[in-house]
Amino acid sequence: MFGVAGVILFLALSIYGTVFVSMAESQSFQNTPIILRASEVLPMELLSGPNYTVRETVRNDGMVNIYEMDTPYGPLKVESTALLMKRISELKALAKIEELKGTEVYMKAFKQAAISPVKTAVEVIENPVGSVSGVASGIGRFFSNVSSSITGSSPYKDSIANSVLGQASYKREFAYQFGVDPYTSYEPLQKALKDLAWTAAAGGLTVKAAVMAIPGGAGMVIGLTGTAGSMKALVRDKTPNELEKINQNTLSNMGVPDSIIQAFMQNTSFDPYEQTLLVGELANMIGVMDRKVFIETAIMASMESVAVFLRTRAQLMGHYYEKTKDVSRFVDADGVPLLLTKSGMIVGIFPLDHVAWTAAFGQKAMTVSGAIREMPGIRGKELWITGTVDPVARKTLEDRGWKVEEKIETRLLK
Repeated sequence: MFGVAGVILFLALSIYGTVFVSMAESQSFQNTPIILRASEVLPMELLSGPNYTVRETVRNDGMVNIYEMDTPYGPLKVESTALLMKRISELKALAKIEELKGTEVYMKAFKQAAISPVKTAVEVIENPVGSVSGVASGIGRFFSNVSSSITGSSPYKDSIANSVLGQASYKREFAYQFGVDPYTSYEPLQKALKDLAWTAAAGGLTVKAAVMAIPGGAGMVIGLTGTAGSMKALVRDKTPNELEKINQNTLSNMGVPDSIIQAFMQNTSFDPYEQTLLVGELANMIGVMDRKVFIETAIMASMESVAVFLRTRAQLMGHYYEKTKDVSRFVDADGVPLLLTKSGMIVGIFPLDHVAWTAAFGQKAMTVSGAIREMPGIRGKELWITGTVDPVARKTLEDRGWKVEEKIETRLLK
């Protein structure tokens, strides 16, 4: 399938860095990009909103979709449906904020803030994520062992420490009400939340009054729920410093080595929101052994899309655990964290959009299957994905012993 650990290249290396096992196999590989239609892969209600439109042409790299969006804030290129759900939530929040700014409640507070001596807080976060380029997604490169980890000092704590008069807490509260990440890298929403927090702190705008003034309320959160609900409340109520300590203690209690904890906490691809949701999902899998395996993979995330992908994957695993109560431990198959059930089944759960039998995917399927064969007592292996599987990929995987389940999100959340 795919993995994070280094892969030994036994035969000739292609331009894409993929091992070709034989000429016969290479002829059956599907070329990328695969062109899909947004209207066929997304629910109709997500194709457009008050301030965005998802373009009809969608590119797929054999694992995840790359979407293009038109917005009043400029065009967006979004890697994976998981990140698309986050951006749509943020754009819906921006639409609600624009409605709020047209109300008498907001205008009164804004005028009061304008004559206040209080200066606006400094920027809470700078966008650490570069634009998506090329055909292969960052997630695809991540699983093909091409990307490297990016770590460093957190851009969140120092900036927030400089905020005044409760602006940081106001921003977290507004973000919670709108169902979005207060530390988002999406600059239009980051600015809008900062402006709301300044108006609240300097102009006396309360969160309750603001939400009540918006026609129809603050809106709904798009995406997975469950454990995430309590974790989002934690992000609302705690500073980044406090979240860091909580997450470190939680990981330590799960048996994650300190060196791995520190590497994970310092990886700025995960903002405090994404980090807390991921840790919370793993912590909720009580009794499951070797949860450190997932964190060992997470420290390699090198961009926001990969961090969101891994957080979503942890949530899907958490839902599987809740539904089945049959998870024994995490196992590492060539750098890929998989679940081992009490009955001896290997289960790989991924928020993949459309799986095709590409050279990269075929190579990873081979190395992961090889790692599984070395594990004692394995009775079978299953691949669960949120999207669809190309018929060629399905047949090839099934011929190699995989049971393939697609469109599993509804099944897990039912």
